[in-house]
Amino acid sequence: MDPGIRGSLLRGRNGRPPEGRKGIRKAVLVGGGAMLLALGVAGQFAWPWSGPAIEIESDAQARPRGPVTIEADQLHRAYRDDPDAAAERFDGREMVVSGEFLRIVPDGYGSLDLRLKTSDPEEPLGVDVAQIAIEEAKQLVPGQRVTVSCQQMGTGGDALWVQDCAIQLGGDAALRPPAPAAPAQGQE
Repeated sequence: MDPGIRGSLLRGRNGRPPEGRKGIRKAVLVGGGAMLLALGVAGQFAWPWSGPAIEIESDAQARPRGPVTIEADQLHRAYRDDPDAAAERFDGREMVVSGEFLRIVPDGYGSLDLRLKTSDPEEPLGVDVAQIAIEEAKQLVPGQRVTVSCQQMGTGGDALWVQDCAIQLGGDAALRPPAPAAPAQGQE
């Protein structure tokens, strides 16, 4: 085909593109703009490199946090002094708690709870005993030092407590009551 004729067909009369071509170009531009807008909006919700809708974990949140080893009174004071900071530090973590055993309390669910001494006699630390540790708990003597390994901090209620706990044994003597005092010389 002659290049002059081909050029006039593409440009139309007076050097302008025919209306069909102009409409197609407009549709392509509008469609492309709409696609870019849609991708930008989708990026706000799904792509990690754009938009404020994505929460990126800090290094502290991303690292696995191991168990906390703490004294019952230290745990009590942490929640008393700053409950929000204590919850951030301890919630969702395994707890290894040591303290002086006070008493056993039925928990209303057919199990037993322990109470460990804190600096506030009105607020001992509650210890939810796991089913497998109930027999060991029954052998504890008030005043005895005990360490419990717990799955996490308890939730709900007003009292401070740790949940699903096992008693750590430090040998056969760990759960036996203290030996009676030896009689003084000359007495029997």
